[in-house]
Amino acid sequence: MSIRSTGVLSEDQFTCSICLEVFLEPVSTPCGHSFCKACLQGYWNHSKKFLCPMCKKAYSRRPEMSVNRVLAEISSQFQGLTVAGGSAGSPSQKGSINAGSEAGHSDTAGLDTGEFAQPGEVPCDACIGRKLKALKSCVNCAGSFCDSHLRHHKKVKTLHSHRLIEPTFNLAEKICKKHERLLDLYCRTDHICICSTCAEASHKSHDMTSIDHEYKKKTSNLGKKRSELKHLIKERSKKLEEIKQSIKVIKASAQKELEDSWQVYADLQRLVEQSQAELVELISTRQREAERHAQELARGLENELSQLKRRSQELEAHAHTKDKVVFLQNITTLSPSPEHTDWSSVSINTDLYLGTLRTSVSSLVDKFQEELKLLYGKGEVILDPITAQKNLVVSEDGQQGFSSGRHYWEVDVARKTAWTLGVARGSARRKGEIKLCPEGGYWCLWLKDGEVKALASSRLPLMLPFHPSKVGIFLDYEAGQVSFYDVKTRQHLYTFMDKFNESVYPIFSPCLTHDGKNSAPLVLTHVKHS
Repeated sequence: MSIRSTGVLSEDQFTCSICLEVFLEPVSTPCGHSFCKACLQGYWNHSKKFLCPMCKKAYSRRPEMSVNRVLAEISSQFQGLTVAGGSAGSPSQKGSINAGSEAGHSDTAGLDTGEFAQPGEVPCDACIGRKLKALKSCVNCAGSFCDSHLRHHKKVKTLHSHRLIEPTFNLAEKICKKHERLLDLYCRTDHICICSTCAEASHKSHDMTSIDHEYKKKTSNLGKKRSELKHLIKERSKKLEEIKQSIKVIKASAQKELEDSWQVYADLQRLVEQSQAELVELISTRQREAERHAQELARGLENELSQLKRRSQELEAHAHTKDKVVFLQNITTLSPSPEHTDWSSVSINTDLYLGTLRTSVSSLVDKFQEELKLLYGKGEVILDPITAQKNLVVSEDGQQGFSSGRHYWEVDVARKTAWTLGVARGSARRKGEIKLCPEGGYWCLWLKDGEVKALASSRLPLMLPFHPSKVGIFLDYEAGQVSFYDVKTRQHLYTFMDKFNESVYPIFSPCLTHDGKNSAPLVLTHVKHS
């Protein structure tokens, strides 16, 4: 644009920084910057905060716009000069442009062909309405501008010294509030971002580096921490899943124990009722026999007593006869006295029931023990050297597998820091990659890294107050049950439920010795029923 002036004034002095045209109805903000009235109104109408478009000073409420009459007069005269020179549009044209600035972008159609700012792109702070993409950010102005609004920085000589950088978000936060310069250094001593002036003034002896270098270092450390956190989250999630699975197993085991206990106590109740019925029948039988014997004795005594009474009456009658001849004649006619039975040794045993209840209870206990043997039968376990792992030494006691029945054995693990116990299918892999889980043909518990776990499809930690010193293993082949117990505390540890279709063999793994630890043997103990 060719401007003819008096030689003292230039177009830059009368250009609005919003519309980049000569002022029309210029007004001033409290901070002293001037703009076209329509441009400033439109700018504030489309802003959430009341900021000066030039210096970005913020106001708590919409400030009053002061009409700059001197600037208006000079601008009008300057406008007349430019019209006379044929290098500028008429005031009426200017008015029509500014009138539309409140409704949309005031200068996009005629002055700039830039693209509108998309999400993630820095918008122009000076645009009204839909904003164009910023090409540069001004450190001194603390704002970002599109190509149209950057022309002001190119035209106005006082703005030539402003530092322009690549467009950036939150520019105000990246400007030193004390020196109004870009924060391009990081003080490691004070852990703050500073500008070069701050570095020379109050951070000379401090450990400083560039923002970029510190950013790379911090992001690298952040990446490591994120990786560590992801690893911890993964571990904790896995542990949480194990605990949740353990809770499910605990509920299932508790339910099974309840069902088993109901069955056991139902069987025991049946035995008690049966024993009680037998005791009642025994007492009734003894009562009937004793009463019959006593009644027979009573009848014999009654007969003899009747005879004795009749004899006594006869003798009594003869004793009162006074006639001697009659007495002697009658006494010879008396029948001989009947033989008397010796009743002195005859007695009735009233202690018929002494010991009956004790005998019955003793018999009931025997039945209980027989029932318990059926429920938890012990088994003499003989290790099989053919199926032994190469690091396990087995004495020559023979070999044995289980293909039926109930079996129980106990293993002393008191001096061990690691072990694996359970049963395995005869066809389970013993070399190469071994899956210690039911899918691999193994039903086991182990102690490893100070934690007892059930080797199910996933490792299930058992929440035990302390490690068992002796482990009992119960196998019910037909039921597909393998249960583990803490023999000392008589606590159920874990139960596997599956289906066996081939012989299974006991597993005894003492595990390896580490730094002199875990060198004690596994001891298979003899099981006694009490």
